[in-house]
Amino acid sequence: MDVFIDTQLWIYAFKKPQRENFLSSEEYEEALQIHGKAMKFMHNVLTSHMVHITTHQLAEIFHALAFRGVRMNSRQALNIVEKIMKSSRTIVVEVRKRHYREALRLSSLSGIHIWDYLCIIPLRGQIDVAYTNDKHFLHPTIKSLVPKVENPIGKWITA
Repeated sequence: MDVFIDTQLWIYAFKKPQRENFLSSEEYEEALQIHGKAMKFMHNVLTSHMVHITTHQLAEIFHALAFRGVRMNSRQALNIVEKIMKSSRTIVVEVRKRHYREALRLSSLSGIHIWDYLCIIPLRGQIDVAYTNDKHFLHPTIKSLVPKVENPIGKWITA
């Protein structure tokens, strides 16, 4: 099966929550559960499916790992992104000028930021399912671009 994995799921899997970043132990425990679910999900998908990823999303993953929230060492983040790119189970799709145009148009119509569109528009017709926990993917303009949207961790967010 050919799949898309949204950036936040990569981040949940690769960044272990740190207790000091949560106001309550309940929030921390929930974050640990999400991390565990994401790690298990990633292992299952990365060993059994073909993952399609855009050049834009590779940059987004690197940025999120190395520069957002609890920061991972940039060398470690680079190693993760390079492993994703070099995997025999990864198909890297270049974002083209026509993709930017369509992403800009859809973003201006929907009010959803352009980044989600740049991750998914270049993959139209190539994937069977988009895995995400981002509610934006339930919007008709994005749902029309993918055959199926699934949330492997159960909790929806608006990223």
